Amino acid sequence: MNAVAYTELNTIDDKMVISSIEKNKGFSCTIPYSNQQTEQKLASILLSIFEYLKKPDLGNSLVYFLKELIMNASKANTKRLYFQELGLDISNKKDYDIGMVNFKRDVFTNFDKYIDQHVDEGYYVRLDFKIENDFLLVQVKNNSPLCHDEEERIMGRLKVAGKFHNIEEVLSYGFDDTEGGGFGIIIGILMLRKVGLDERVLALTKGDDTTTVTIRIPLKLLTKEQGMEIAKEIIAEIDKMPQFPESVIRLEKNLANPNADFNSVATIIKTDPSLTTEIIRIANSPIYMLPKKVADVTTAVRMIGLKGVRNLVLSHGVKLVFNKMYKKEKIDEVMEHSYRVALYCSQIAKLKKMDALLEDIYVAAMLHDFGKIITNSLQPDLIQKLNTLCDEKGIPITSLEDLTSGYNHAMIGSLLAEKWNFPDRFVQSIRFHHVPLEADEEFRAIINTVYLGNEMYYIFKNARSFKDINYKVLKFFSIDEEIKFDYFIKRIAAAVPEYAESN
Repeated sequence: MNAVAYTELNTIDDKMVISSIEKNKGFSCTIPYSNQQTEQKLASILLSIFEYLKKPDLGNSLVYFLKELIMNASKANTKRLYFQELGLDISNKKDYDIGMVNFKRDVFTNFDKYIDQHVDEGYYVRLDFKIENDFLLVQVKNNSPLCHDEEERIMGRLKVAGKFHNIEEVLSYGFDDTEGGGFGIIIGILMLRKVGLDERVLALTKGDDTTTVTIRIPLKLLTKEQGMEIAKEIIAEIDKMPQFPESVIRLEKNLANPNADFNSVATIIKTDPSLTTEIIRIANSPIYMLPKKVADVTTAVRMIGLKGVRNLVLSHGVKLVFNKMYKKEKIDEVMEHSYRVALYCSQIAKLKKMDALLEDIYVAAMLHDFGKIITNSLQPDLIQKLNTLCDEKGIPITSLEDLTSGYNHAMIGSLLAEKWNFPDRFVQSIRFHHVPLEADEEFRAIINTVYLGNEMYYIFKNARSFKDINYKVLKFFSIDEEIKFDYFIKRIAAAVPEYAESN
């Protein structure tokens, strides 16, 4: 290899780094190998850049991952020296397996032996920081092109990382220990998720003589705190939203009476034509699988039960309120999606013997996305107020777009549900239907079901697959093996064929 001009890290200070970033020149440094001292210095550089970008929390979350990438790049170079010493061909699978048996023991306990060799052989790890089109690009490059076994291992770690949601799951998975088990990469990805990122911001590039890992960090990333600020502003704007219709309130009071009976409930329902239609529709849906169609309200109420009717009143009331404020097509789009999800959830509950939670699961599914009706219907005057809020609080304008596609609709929906005094099980179902592991344990069964039903909606549209589903949720339903999952999906599709599009 050619001689390499290494960077003297002790000559670099934070001001030098920031000056280079400000001039849009970026910053680069090259080291022969990684050790604790170099990792600390490079971490300091990263933190100073994020301080300059006014995102210190993001920098703190990324320091670990940066150290892991630097260490892995350096380790790959050391591995070449070790294999060369043993007379093994690292690109040969048999030789690779032989060499890796004692690699950790021989190298990590005697690394000083290889220090000078890195310089003599011209090995390097290069770190680059650059701001480009509202993204901070962080690149870690080393001059050891990946062999097949290394590439397969890394890609395997990235793929399996999606299954884990906490360190306990990672530690209990049972990785082999020949190269550190791949814990570092997976833990790094878990830390990315804490700041709203995931493995999609990573890119692995294999050149003829180099390997490069790039992290592409959006500088306009919306934090949870900023999302809450916007959500509260929206809730403030809809404080004048009308209460539930009188018929719904009267029905709710009647259902809360311990002496309520089917006839008195049916009598109230008949005063509201739209609720009458909804109750009969639900009774005739695949949820109850009745042997013949129900045509009258009293029979429908008996089939659904008083608890079921009481729950349905919430979703019906929400729809009636929204009908007074937003365009029908916006409401129908969300409600059609929610109805499909509710059907899938009902079948999941039946197949998994969760009959006692069936009504709650159905209503939670019907309500899970109602925050989207709000975010998809933002009025021009409200958008102007949100623009002002973003400017005053330093929130990226692009976050307004995130409101209609990110998780903010869940936050907004849950805040509105709290305002309307919905039961906690429904508030949490709305808030955590994308992130079920964050919900309280007592509501986990309901929210896991809503999450899975929502994912099934996209599976039937060929927009999701087994590997995309939360691993812990799959384990909860005992479908964490792909063959079991596929069979389960087929059973759901068979139960609601008119709503399950073939894969």
